[in-house]
Amino acid sequence: MVHVFTREAGVIDFGTRISERGKGGGALAIRPFVYGRYTVSERGGGSASADPFRTITQAETIDAHFALGEDEQRFAEASFVLEFTNKALPPGVRAETIFDLLAEYLRMLCLRRKDFRLLTIAYMIKTLQELGVFPDSDSLANGELPTDMNGDILETVVYIGARPLAGMENLTLNTATERTVFRTLKEFAREHLDLGVLKSERLLD
Repeated sequence: MVHVFTREAGVIDFGTRISERGKGGGALAIRPFVYGRYTVSERGGGSASADPFRTITQAETIDAHFALGEDEQRFAEASFVLEFTNKALPPGVRAETIFDLLAEYLRMLCLRRKDFRLLTIAYMIKTLQELGVFPDSDSLANGELPTDMNGDILETVVYIGARPLAGMENLTLNTATERTVFRTLKEFAREHLDLGVLKSERLLD
């Protein structure tokens, strides 16, 4: 089984006989972090209560994001973001803006030379905004993020939330601020999206 985040239909589970360890042209497109094009067949699902069983029969790689597998820090951040996205989105719910955001995040992560965590923080904030659970600027100023954040750190969160992901290209944060913001975002997401502890967190730090 393969989890695929599609632009048209959100996160969908597919079966496939293509092995990511195979040597065929479709093998690469089944691996993590790959942006691909997939040919799918459906069977079943004739009744109102039954979902069709979808199978990937062919796969083509558009962008493999090789850099994410060549650096353990990039790999850890990307793994966390994929799991976060998978848990945050209900299955089969269309989320085009988040799809485009994820594609941009992976592209930028491949190109960025340092401070990968900042991109992850920005992606989380923008995803939470898109899902409608993140406080707006006025609410943040009134302390609606339960946290030990001081005013300067809250200003950082507001700044990141108000700018596109591409605006984070040259931005960096000091380590203490970054840790506080990331910890608070994880706690906020667990509370509002019922995420629990993500398995990929053990790869971080």
